[in-house]
Amino acid sequence: MLKLKQFNLSEAVNMKTVYLVRHGQTLLNHFNKMQGWVDSPLTELGQQQAATTGNKLANVAFSYAASSDLGRAMDTLDIILAQQTQPTPIPERLLDLREAYFGSFEGLDSKLTWNMIGGPQGFRHQPDLVERYGILKIRDFMNAADSFHEAETGEQLAQRINQALIHLSNSLEDGQAAIVVSHGTYIRTLATLLTPGQPVMPQPNNGSITRLDVTDPNNAQIIKYNE
Repeated sequence: MLKLKQFNLSEAVNMKTVYLVRHGQTLLNHFNKMQGWVDSPLTELGQQQAATTGNKLANVAFSYAASSDLGRAMDTLDIILAQQTQPTPIPERLLDLREAYFGSFEGLDSKLTWNMIGGPQGFRHQPDLVERYGILKIRDFMNAADSFHEAETGEQLAQRINQALIHLSNSLEDGQAAIVVSHGTYIRTLATLLTPGQPVMPQPNNGSITRLDVTDPNNAQIIKYNE
């Protein structure tokens, strides 16, 4: 868990807060396969992770709920909302919250994929590639290595994230909170973009919570990361 910002009481009362959750573990997570826009169901562990997160947030009043339009995110959100002790909003399903798109690498072995992508740059492992070039540039490397050149570029992913932040902010009034479910690479990229100096942020855990202040979507800030 990384705590990134302190707020005074007046800020907290008027803040538009997003509780951004990574979906629970899926079959492809379990088998260490590339999972972007391709989908797979939650494992039993993934369902438990979603329920645990739901219990943590059971007493938080949510005025808005959304997930990506992929099944693993929708199922995680439904499990979380089922734990709520208060009336829940009808969830919105947003393409802008989808995981990064991995093109022709979708469903392949993750280790092999990153060997293929990093090889031309002199790296065999994703962490080394990220450390050297940053979280957005490796999206461009994936696009270049994709034989169909359909994998999402860093600019394309950053644009989707920015659009999502604006939408989430516009969906809340001051002092309201949202529950939102998205994906690991998406959340990690978002956190990196919102962190001064853009350090290499760790991959968020399945079921983890990242809290955001989206009062000003053009200056959104992380309150806590990967709780």
